[in-house]
Amino acid sequence: MAIFSLVLLLLALLVNEFRHLFGYRKGYAGHNFSFNFSFFLPITVIAFGLGLAVIVRTIKNWKSWTNLKTKWLLIGLVFPAIGFWIFNVFRLILI
Repeated sequence: MAIFSLVLLLLALLVNEFRHLFGYRKGYAGHNFSFNFSFFLPITVIAFGLGLAVIVRTIKNWKSWTNLKTKWLLIGLVFPAIGFWIFNVFRLILI
């Protein structure tokens, strides 16, 4: 789940950067709105949900899993998805 969360976030950010190849004009508000609500927002929400699930599962099984490296690797893989949403929420609140 952690790898899938990271891959989804990277896919969403990559497609967002090259959305003009899919017919979405970058400066046109109607295209931006439809792209964000049809593709970008659902993919990033799924990545965020998977990230939260991985963190909750890792914390729940912290004592039973003996490999410390695996635990921190899982948390590190989902950090970009969680950090992306935390950054955007703070940006919305502060602006």
